[in-house]
Amino acid sequence: METILELKNINKEFKQPDGKLVVLKKINIKLFKSQCIGLIGPSGSGKSTLLHIAGLLDKETSGQIYIKKKKCHNLSEENKNLIRKRYIGFVYQNFYLLNDFSAIENVIIPQILNGENFKKAEINAKSILTKVGLSKRLYNKPKELSGGEKQRVALCRAIANKPEIILADEPTGNLDKKNTVSIFQIIHDLMSEYKISFIIATHNLSLTKKFDKILKLSDGNLL
Repeated sequence: METILELKNINKEFKQPDGKLVVLKKINIKLFKSQCIGLIGPSGSGKSTLLHIAGLLDKETSGQIYIKKKKCHNLSEENKNLIRKRYIGFVYQNFYLLNDFSAIENVIIPQILNGENFKKAEINAKSILTKVGLSKRLYNKPKELSGGEKQRVALCRAIANKPEIILADEPTGNLDKKNTVSIFQIIHDLMSEYKISFIIATHNLSLTKKFDKILKLSDGNLL
């Protein structure tokens, strides 16, 4: 199987007046193509920090990061940004949609920023949003959408530039049970169609059957 993302001996520490706070300890993860890994652990266990490091948004204290076998640790911020734009999409618990723009505009804008022309970006956005059942909500703004609909838009935005990896931090944390089940079905459908690999952080233990592999994080350690 093709390895899309590999983390080797990742450590993360924060300096404090009375010493240091160790957040992650010797973390090793391999993510394969079209694999969905669940990162399980309570709040404060280091899940978000680990996702931020994997997504090159935060700097590891030590360790190595490889994306598509490319060495990504110790890169300049400019080169990290290029890697993120090419390979990584992000989904968050609080959606972070642009409130002044419609659903379709929220999916178009990242493509424009990535160099796509407007017409192709619009066609792609409409296609993706239709696949997740939002064909009648294309021109609604976030305030006019339900929580489940907002998260579907956020997923579409994340895959719009055809990344190979999506890192999702508590994507169903603000959703009820029905919408949680719906979002995970959509994730699996998108993963199958677009051959995307996912790491999904959650503290919801009822979701464990949804993943190909489960990693448990506690006090910065993978168990």
